[in-house]
Amino acid sequence: MSWQRDYQWERAAHKEMRARGWPTEVPLPQAFKRGQLAAIVGREPVDGKGDDLRWHISLQHRLRIPNWEELVSAGHELRPGVVFVIGVPPRSWWINVHPRVLHLWELRDEALAAQWRFERQGHRPT
Repeated sequence: MSWQRDYQWERAAHKEMRARGWPTEVPLPQAFKRGQLAAIVGREPVDGKGDDLRWHISLQHRLRIPNWEELVSAGHELRPGVVFVIGVPPRSWWINVHPRVLHLWELRDEALAAQWRFERQGHRPT
């Protein structure tokens, strides 16, 4: 897990994740802050067994919901090179209890990633 984060983000104090039930077999996420934004970045299991770990960024603004540019920048700056998606499940599946937090999840859909590569506009890679 050797990745280079953007150093505008400062490592923030990490509150007792293990005490709140974080699984011992899953690496603890890292906490960062930049201005009014706070992010938790880690690889989390998506299969219930811990066999499929994916990058997950939770981004919170202190006063409001993060805007699009803040969310995109956090993904590019905190975990460069990872293709992320914003999940929009049916409302009956919603679990977010924090009103000012948005989430990015690592994409593992190769067909969709290939389509995005095909349609790219030639921006500088991240």
